Amino acid sequence: MPVADGVVLIGQGERTTARAVSILAQNLFAADAARLVIGALMPRERAAMHLDTVFTFCDHDVVTLYEPVVDQILPVLYTPDGNGGVTADISDRPFLDELKDALGIERLTKVPTAGDEFEAERTQWDDGNNVVAIAPGVVVAYERNEATNARLAKAGVEVLPIAGQELGRGRGGGHCMTCPVVREP
Repeated sequence: MPVADGVVLIGQGERTTARAVSILAQNLFAADAARLVIGALMPRERAAMHLDTVFTFCDHDVVTLYEPVVDQILPVLYTPDGNGGVTADISDRPFLDELKDALGIERLTKVPTAGDEFEAERTQWDDGNNVVAIAPGVVVAYERNEATNARLAKAGVEVLPIAGQELGRGRGGGHCMTCPVVREP
């Protein structure tokens, strides 16, 4: 997930190993496509299979997130070692603090999944946080996630709802089905 000029987030867990992230980071650094890769070491639970099912950007400084999982993410900072390799350090700081520093911002507005504990869990499972930002502050989201979409709108995010029954049938959200090729700062 490219999030800013030279900063890339990669979910790290059951399907994406530290070795795979290290290789990708090395390739990104060699191509001058990144200066920092933040591996988001996910907890080993079903809700945390993919980063974009629990965390996506809606604007430069606005994110939607499923806090019960995001609060458990350990940030792994991958940087060039100066000799063509990669250095990986697990930070003792919270994931969102590392992210703010990497982006050079002081404040990150968080829009959590809506509902009580059980409603939020269901909404997360229905990809309530898996939105596609098509412009700063404009996202495409599944219409079925009404409460989270209302929270996003209240935070100033324009939500373009889509039905998405067929898209989500295979348990994927909009962000999961995109591939950014260029991201302007």
